[in-house]
Amino acid sequence: MGKWFAGFTLLSAVVVVACSGSVADTPHGCGGGPPGVIVQVAGIDLQVRDPFGVAQAIGTVATVRRSDGTEAFAVVDDTLNIHAAFNVTGTFTVTLSRTYYRDAAVANVSVTPDGCVVHTTTVPVTLELAPGAPALRAMTVVGGDFLDHPGAQATLLAHFDADPGVSRAVTWQVSDATLASVDANGIVTAQCTKSGGTVKVTATSVVDASITSFVNLGVAPTASCP
Repeated sequence: MGKWFAGFTLLSAVVVVACSGSVADTPHGCGGGPPGVIVQVAGIDLQVRDPFGVAQAIGTVATVRRSDGTEAFAVVDDTLNIHAAFNVTGTFTVTLSRTYYRDAAVANVSVTPDGCVVHTTTVPVTLELAPGAPALRAMTVVGGDFLDHPGAQATLLAHFDADPGVSRAVTWQVSDATLASVDANGIVTAQCTKSGGTVKVTATSVVDASITSFVNLGVAPTASCP
């Protein structure tokens, strides 16, 4: 099931593939033994934080290359973790890029086989701010779910990339009040609607109105409304 962040879905890596025996040095290789099914396992778990210890995976771009030059798929899974090298063994170099930060590189990340899948190598990375970086750099709306009946609620959070001491206060707004409402705490409530649809919920920083983020939430139709 995907997770909703800032208007797009981040897919959790759950891909079923055929398997028998031990993993080969290819994305899905297994050999020997009776066939079965497995889930894709990330060989690399990048745990990305800013200099203040706050998770900053969302908005960080990870380039993961194996020693033979091939690039491994990487996906942001949540605010902290970027997963890569799904069922792929080898030695990797990881480069992380983020606006207002210096590029970070981690070499010689080893992923070893574990039967039909791989062991996960956890790589903590602390990003370094670039000179002149502003105190408030970005904000992302985290959370949300499909609102399947009138009164259904989803709690949204504003996740900041900012220096300590910068206010995390935001204002919330919905694009269509006939579909849903949102309160000052980011709690979205579905309205009774015969048509259903998608509502855009936007958070705006109180400190800097140019810093905004949004999430789209689906609202289910109802046969009848009062």
